[in-house]
Amino acid sequence: MLYDPYDDEVMRDPQPAYARLRAESPVHYLEKYDCWALSRFDDVWAATLDAESFSARGGTAPGQVLGRDPAPHTFMTMDLPEHRLHRGIIGSRYGRSAVAGLEPALRAIAREGLAPHAEHGELDVYAWANRAAIWLGADLLGLAREDAEQLRVWIDGFFERKRGQAGPGPENFAFAGRVAARLGEIVAARRAQPIVGDDHLSAWLAARIDGRALTDEEIVANLYSMLVVATETVPAAVANTAALLAAQRDSLARVLAAPALIPAAWAEALRVDQPTNLLGRRVIRGCELRGQRLTAGQGVLLLWASATRDEAEFAAADRFDLDRRPARSLSFGHGIHKCLGEQLANLEGRVLLEELLAMTGEFAVDERRSARMYGEFLCGYRRLTVSFAPRGHP
Repeated sequence: MLYDPYDDEVMRDPQPAYARLRAESPVHYLEKYDCWALSRFDDVWAATLDAESFSARGGTAPGQVLGRDPAPHTFMTMDLPEHRLHRGIIGSRYGRSAVAGLEPALRAIAREGLAPHAEHGELDVYAWANRAAIWLGADLLGLAREDAEQLRVWIDGFFERKRGQAGPGPENFAFAGRVAARLGEIVAARRAQPIVGDDHLSAWLAARIDGRALTDEEIVANLYSMLVVATETVPAAVANTAALLAAQRDSLARVLAAPALIPAAWAEALRVDQPTNLLGRRVIRGCELRGQRLTAGQGVLLLWASATRDEAEFAAADRFDLDRRPARSLSFGHGIHKCLGEQLANLEGRVLLEELLAMTGEFAVDERRSARMYGEFLCGYRRLTVSFAPRGHP
C-alpha cells in the first residue's frame, strides 16, 4: 500500500488512507521522502514522550519534515532545555486564570460579529469564527487588528494548494515573504518606540535568554508561528463542530436544550475532525517500532487526524458521540510540545459555540455553499454556510 500526504485524494480527505494505514501498515515507510508515518494512537502518544529518539529541531511542519524546508527558530522547533526557556517567556498568559480573564472580550467580539447576520438568518460560521480568533489573537500578540486581518489573508495564501501540489511552492513562499516583511516592520517600529504592555511582542522584546536579547528575526518567527496557530485551527474546529451537530440532529437538540454540553460537543468534534492533520519530528536516535527500524536523520510524520480515530483507543471511532469521555486525548498533542494554547482554544470553542447556538437555535448547513480545506497540513471547513430562523420570525 502506498501513502503520500501530497496525493490529491489524501489532501481532499485523508481518512480512507488513514484507516488502511492503521489496519495494514501502522508504521509506514515513505521511500520517496525517507520518512515514516505513524497512524495509531499508542505510537503517536509514545513518540511525543520519547525526546531521546525524536526531535522537533529542524521543524515540525510537513514541508520541513518531508522537504527539508527551513524551520523558524521558535519554541515550537526546539528541544529541552531550550524549549522550556523560550516557551516560558509567554507561558503565563496561557494559564487557566489568565485565559478566563479573556472571556468578556471574546464574547463581545463574537456578538459584534454575529449581530449583522441575525436579521437575515444566514452565516458563514468559519468566517465569523476566524474574525473572532484574529481579533483576540491580535490583542494577545500585540498587533493592530487591521494588521492581523491582512496578515491572515497572506497566511491563507501560503496554505493555498493546487491539485496534487507537493508542499509550498514559489507563490506560497511569496505570501510568506509578505508576512515576514510586514512583521519585521512592526517589530522594528516597536523596538524604536517601545510600548510596554502585557502582550507577547512586549514580552519578546524585553526577554533575555542566558543574558541575550532576542533578535528581530527571532521575534518575527515567533509572531508568525503564533499568528498561524492562534487563528487557523480554532475557526476550523468551531465550523467542524457546527457541521457535526447539524448532521446529527438529536445531538444538536440535546446541546440546545442543555448548553452545558457544549464543551463535550467541542471535545468530541476535535477528536472526530481534528483540524491539525499532521506534524512531524526527526529521528535523532535509532529505534525499533512494531518491527520497523527507524534510523537517525529520517523524518517521522505524526498523523494526528488518524490517531484520534484509532479504533483501538476509541470504540466506534468514526462516530460523533456526545457522551464519549475518553481516558486519553491527543486533540492538543502530548508531551513537551503539547499545545500551549489548549486552555485558550477550549475557551474560544465554548464561547463561540454558546453565542452561535444562542442566536441560531436550530440551523441547517448549506452544503452547496460550504467547502472543506484542501492540503496536507490542515483539515476541516474553510467555509460553512448555515441558515436559521431570522430574528423576529418563528
